[in-house]
Amino acid sequence: MIRISLVLPALMLAACSSQDGPTVIDGSSQEAFERTFSDAKGDVGPRDRLKVEAAIAEYRARTFAKADNRAEFQQMFREGLDGLTTPAIAAQFDKDTQRVSGKAADAIFDAKRALSGS
Repeated sequence: MIRISLVLPALMLAACSSQDGPTVIDGSSQEAFERTFSDAKGDVGPRDRLKVEAAIAEYRARTFAKADNRAEFQQMFREGLDGLTTPAIAAQFDKDTQRVSGKAADAIFDAKRALSGS
């Protein structure tokens, strides 16, 4: 009986902490952001991961242009991604690229190649 009373709460806790959907990015603090953003990247496959990276690079550049210093940039970047999931970011990337006939995606990929020296 004692074993059951110890195991049951542990199972209930595990069931409550299991995640049914993709990781939601938490921008409430830098630590939470880094942890959840890292976890969220694992929620998409290789093809969508490239879309997410391209979308994030574009968002990072826009945020950088608006920020006056590093702290403001980090806060704006974090807060802008707060509440999103990587599958949602990939889906929005698809919508955006369809809307502009792929020109924006091509420009982002060109910028990525230029930055990586390829």
